[in-house]
Amino acid sequence: MPPPRPTDSDANGELSGVRRAAAFMLALDPATAALLMQKFSEREVAMLSEEMSRMGEVRGATSEKLLREFNTAIGGDRMTVEPMLQEILERAIGKERARELLEKIKRQTRDSEPFRALIPLDAKQVNQILRGEHPQVLSIVISHLEPSVSAEILRDMDDNLRYDVIKRIAGTAEVPIELVRQIDEVMEVRAYSLARRGMEPPKDARFKTVAKMLNVSDPSLTKGVLERLNKEKPDLATEIQQLMFVFEDLVKVDTKGIQKVLAEVDKGDLTLALRAAPPDIAQKLLGNLSARAREGIQEEMDTMGPKPLSEIEAAQKRILQQVRAMEERGEIKVDRGGAEKMV
Repeated sequence: MPPPRPTDSDANGELSGVRRAAAFMLALDPATAALLMQKFSEREVAMLSEEMSRMGEVRGATSEKLLREFNTAIGGDRMTVEPMLQEILERAIGKERARELLEKIKRQTRDSEPFRALIPLDAKQVNQILRGEHPQVLSIVISHLEPSVSAEILRDMDDNLRYDVIKRIAGTAEVPIELVRQIDEVMEVRAYSLARRGMEPPKDARFKTVAKMLNVSDPSLTKGVLERLNKEKPDLATEIQQLMFVFEDLVKVDTKGIQKVLAEVDKGDLTLALRAAPPDIAQKLLGNLSARAREGIQEEMDTMGPKPLSEIEAAQKRILQQVRAMEERGEIKVDRGGAEKMV
């Protein structure tokens, strides 16, 4: 990964500024990141999108630290319980005693079944979480996993490391419970971060994250960001646009798919969306309607008064959301230019 720009790091080399915000956004799932990005200005979205696109692989320790700091800032470092239970306890025994009781429950749960966060993961994912850890940490975690998972993890180690880990497991009679708690907390954060990021290669992951965020943003904002990226970073803009689906991309949906889309979308949204649609899009959509439906929409468009652009863009956005959902369900196909040529 190229070194951060001087303005993006503090004196200790910690991520700061835009680069820090970009790394944090990449640690979130695309839907959550998109919701958060909708609160930003167009300039802020452009800056973040550019930074996220050109970041190399973010180290697990960095993502973990950012998530921990955010978790602490919002009070998430305390045990998460049902609000009703917390309220009942506070009313029954007071805030301080309720807090002590909940923390005790959390400690007991962690002590009785450590590394619960790793249970749903397979050996490959656990390996990713444990990468670079000291053999002592490896021995503690591996000794608490399912034997089949532990065996696969050990099998993938080099001979020296595997011998060291097995020796430590066999030679350690008792591990301090506080050490297990501390390691368990770290593994839990990493498992959460891994679930958010998925297992995609870093480059694909960051481009897909940006694309998904822009897909669910307001069309005017998305357009402005892409125009700026096309001017300043055309290569990055191309990577992102190939993973996006905007209103103009409806030309990439085949005739059968367009007919399925038209059967699903709200006719009021369709009428509004066509008011500002490019000619080729309007022709494709209207051309796949029955003559009666086409005449009805055309008549409504002719008699409709001026409409705010925001309403038209909102209608286009709702249609795009349906198209994306249909593509994800496999109901329609979008020609993104990467299909193998048929002969």
